[in-house]
Amino acid sequence: MSDVQETENDKVEPSVVLEAEDIRESELEKLKGDTVGNTVYSGKWIINTLLSISKVHEDGWNEKVESDLCTLWDMTTEKDIVQFLVDNEFFKIAEFALNSCEEPRLMEIILGILGNITCEPVVLELLGTKEELLETILRHLSSEDTATLVQILRLLRSALWNIQNNPESKWRVNLRNSTYLREVVPFILKSSTNEELLIATTSFLRSSVEIDLPSGKTLLDELFESSSFLPGMLESFEEVLPQDVAPYSAPTLKYLEDWLELFSNLRKGHQIHQEIVQDDNLVRTIEIPQRILTNFIEPWNLFPLDEIKASCVHRCAEMILDFRWKGFLRADSTVDINATILSIICSIRTAMKEEEEEEEEEEEEEEEDSEEIMEELLKYLEGYWVEIAKISTTDEIVKILKTNEKAIIDHAMNLLKSKIPGEKVNSIESGLSSE
Repeated sequence: MSDVQETENDKVEPSVVLEAEDIRESELEKLKGDTVGNTVYSGKWIINTLLSISKVHEDGWNEKVESDLCTLWDMTTEKDIVQFLVDNEFFKIAEFALNSCEEPRLMEIILGILGNITCEPVVLELLGTKEELLETILRHLSSEDTATLVQILRLLRSALWNIQNNPESKWRVNLRNSTYLREVVPFILKSSTNEELLIATTSFLRSSVEIDLPSGKTLLDELFESSSFLPGMLESFEEVLPQDVAPYSAPTLKYLEDWLELFSNLRKGHQIHQEIVQDDNLVRTIEIPQRILTNFIEPWNLFPLDEIKASCVHRCAEMILDFRWKGFLRADSTVDINATILSIICSIRTAMKEEEEEEEEEEEEEEEDSEEIMEELLKYLEGYWVEIAKISTTDEIVKILKTNEKAIIDHAMNLLKSKIPGEKVNSIESGLSSE
């Protein structure tokens, strides 16, 4: 850190922002040297704030220190401030604070600042080389303070970006060697009741499973070896969504997408298949797509249909079809789900017709994006229904169709004509008319 010699006269409380309009022109020229880069922030104030971090273990934690550090945290969205902190040894200050103080709020802020400054790729790369600091950060995964854990996971999400761009990254080595990471993350999923922490953990795991390494493994496989995530995923879902919520909030939708994408990737391995059929895991797993899809039956919950909602519906249907193909599910256990999917198909078709009729030129680009999303999802779901019909008996198909209204039944039957044998179509029609 820059040497700062303070005399009694120097001990002032400089403003974090220099208000130019309150300063005479002659004084302004003198003070320009105190601003950081092209910002209006005071370098002296930042130095004093950094000094206060090193004194917390002696002087204690107080509201002023907290307020100043929160202000500094906000300032670290500025690139020049980030460079100023790096030049003034913030990494060493952070390591000292994390090792010498047990104040949870200080830990959270320090880690939050690290998360902000590592949004700059060069700084993220540099932090990856600081083995002792990284070991200290990862050791704090054993903290019982959820806010601290959320900030660590946010920082680790940035690290994954670095690894994705450079498989030989120092970050990869440090994360792979961390016992804390390997043991704590699965534990958080199984035992935490904090929604924000569970959402952050699921997001981290989703990102790690989507990074393919030269070895052929995913990063998640490498970091957690043989760790089992299914029990924790089931527990965490029930914590984040203890009951049906309609409509889903934006953070909830993002969590659902992360959960389903993580599960979709894990399904590619054999271990999870053995776990799914154990005890009540299958029942608990199937309840998830059933709840999500049921929430989307109502048009006001499904529309406007964006990529996240479309991904959630797609992954739910994909899961059910995969389980049917693998023999995990009988047709009679998915009647309600398939009836719901048929209802969603018709909702999308209706929405597409309405958009065509009400198209406005000023919203043409946005509407084109929405229409493309709807077309892609509709194509997949209609293909899903045909596949379900192919692997189901006539009686099973009739049972699914009879749970819906006539317009939905008519469209579902039209989709099957020319896609499955004519004799089977006739048998289905006969079964529908027999009631």
